Amino acid sequence: MTVPDGDSGGRAEPLSVVTASADPGHVIIIVSGDLDLVTPESLTAEFSQALDPVPSTMVVDLKAVDFCDSTGLSALIGLNNRCVADRVVLQFLTSATIRRLLLRTGLSDLLPVG
Repeated sequence: MTVPDGDSGGRAEPLSVVTASADPGHVIIIVSGDLDLVTPESLTAEFSQALDPVPSTMVVDLKAVDFCDSTGLSALIGLNNRCVADRVVLQFLTSATIRRLLLRTGLSDLLPVG
């Protein structure tokens, strides 16, 4: 799935989300581009689809994400909350930029970052 960058003047990278499953109980979601105001609904929809049926583990690879605003963070927190409720073992793999953002916002204590 790719989401266009809206009215950003072409500066934002379009969101790309690829979901793969190594086996029925393990889901890998690879996200690239920017997590911003125009992408959270699409990202949340992709997360919901990946959780149906509920896997035992999920890895969200954010290593190719260079920008994330508060709406992107909200989508990640929502996924974490859903995984906790469904007892899915979740791990976020982050780029250096996203890791710094999570540290600065205090979310590195909440989100399972590997």
